[in-house]
Amino acid sequence: MIHASTTRFWAWFCVPLVLLLLAAPLQAQGTEDDEISVTTEISRSSVYVGDELTYQVVVRGASNPQQPEVAFPDLLRAQFNGRSSQSYTSMRIINGVRRSVTDRSFIFQFTLTPMGEGSIDIPAPSVEINGQIYSGDPVSFEALLPVRSDADEMEIIVGRSTLYQNETAEIECVWWIGDQTSEFNFTSSAFPESFKLTAVEQNTSGQYKVDFTLNGQPMTGVVPTQEHNGQQMSRFSFRIAITPTEVGRFELGPLRAIFTRHSGTGSRFRAYVESEPVDIEVIQVPEQGRPANYDGAIGQFQLTARASNSSVNVGDPIQLTLRIRGEEPMIGVSDAPDLLLDPAFLDQFKVDSEGWREVSPRNRGMRLYETTIRALDDRVTQIPPIQLPSFNPDIGEYRIYRSEAIPLQVTAVREVTLADALVSASQDTIESPRHRTIDRIELTTAAPGLWAHGSREEILQSRGFNLAQTLTEPGWQAALAVPPSLFLCACAVVGIRRTRDEELHRHSQAYRRAKRHSGTEALRVFLSAVLDIDLDAVTANDALTLSISDELRAAVYQRLLVAEGGSRSNQPEHDVRDLLRAMHAACLERVRKGRS
Repeated sequence: MIHASTTRFWAWFCVPLVLLLLAAPLQAQGTEDDEISVTTEISRSSVYVGDELTYQVVVRGASNPQQPEVAFPDLLRAQFNGRSSQSYTSMRIINGVRRSVTDRSFIFQFTLTPMGEGSIDIPAPSVEINGQIYSGDPVSFEALLPVRSDADEMEIIVGRSTLYQNETAEIECVWWIGDQTSEFNFTSSAFPESFKLTAVEQNTSGQYKVDFTLNGQPMTGVVPTQEHNGQQMSRFSFRIAITPTEVGRFELGPLRAIFTRHSGTGSRFRAYVESEPVDIEVIQVPEQGRPANYDGAIGQFQLTARASNSSVNVGDPIQLTLRIRGEEPMIGVSDAPDLLLDPAFLDQFKVDSEGWREVSPRNRGMRLYETTIRALDDRVTQIPPIQLPSFNPDIGEYRIYRSEAIPLQVTAVREVTLADALVSASQDTIESPRHRTIDRIELTTAAPGLWAHGSREEILQSRGFNLAQTLTEPGWQAALAVPPSLFLCACAVVGIRRTRDEELHRHSQAYRRAKRHSGTEALRVFLSAVLDIDLDAVTANDALTLSISDELRAAVYQRLLVAEGGSRSNQPEHDVRDLLRAMHAACLERVRKGRS
């Protein structure tokens, strides 16, 4: 017999459970039955050339769609801005059942910039979802040119109309501005795709400057006021380095600026000005006179080599540093010259198998490399000049740029054996009465000892230090057998002595060394010693890492920045000395406070 309360309990428990089980499939089926759709949206139906508009592809009903494929026409510059998602939940009655349905959509957004005028058609986008292709709708809009300004002029100034492939040449772009102007862009300017564009830094001190973007690169122009066509006008100019990478005839330009003009009545309107295109012929570097190890370098370069030591034993490592200076983008100098291709190095030195290592950070107009070499013979007297073949477009000939040879004194190394060490006592000691009973053994030629460099062939075949192999040798086993307490005590005594005044001593040494130099070189020498970095790698940004006052840090940074730009500072020479003294005093004060 079932009690009535038990019946009521199961009724209250089972009925909601059955309803939930019946509703769940309906709700899940509603989500799966949602149709997948692809739609397109565009922010404006017409836009001026060079201005931007937004284009979106919206995918609904898919869980995780991939980026749509859109074949944008050549007149458009398209930039993908990423994907976002939106979810909407609503209540619907389907077949008499009320249930909640969640709609989720994914939005893929692009920024479009028309490069020319006319009607621009964007074909339908396509998205692959679960192996099936879904397409949206094509859209179109009008790209318009605003009114052309007769009060403005634009020109491109090129030094030569014939350039060599991979040669870098500077051009100057000048815009004579007729009246008050704002909201300008050079987006619709035409440059050949095979031309690499690089901004050229200008001396903007004391001049009004304007920052803008050209072909995705930040640029800076200067705007002095000068006389043009008999009247005072603003001359907006900037310089670009062009590097053609393909051979042929190309049209550079027109350079076009689209801007907002402010009239005298307070009204505003969009206008544009453009230059005449310039014809450029790009030819290959000549075959005649090309060096055998030529690797594509174009331009003039300066090579400076430096060795870590000038007096070594045969087989000792020598750190070799090479600095190459030239005009950016320094085409053909992606690495330092291969020393293994130079017979002067191949016959006299063992070169590091890893080759050159570039030192970072890279400074503009300079590349710094390091490698390790070892002299193979005591007859080596110098580190030969390092050679870089390059084609000089200014004279139309090949030139080999060289570093200076570095004098080197190499000492021969005697092979010492374990038997030599056992009988290293003098003849008098052996003949003394105490040792007369010991017969001296004539030694035969033995294998090189633990500390011997070995022969020329062994140096060339050496692959470096091997920890596992070294620990099996008797000499290292004997060294490891020394009581650890003695070793630790010695290290503690030496460490306490060295660290007590090491930092103060380093700062004082840096200051004395820096005082021997003049100008900003003194500041660079001080930073190099205090921060323990290579002098050639010191930049203005390194001054910002010093723990000194913000005002002093900014003054040192600005002084070095002016020097790096190749311009002369208006500050007198004694100001550099004052900066050096102040920087030294601030560093010492910081060290003393840290100790206290």
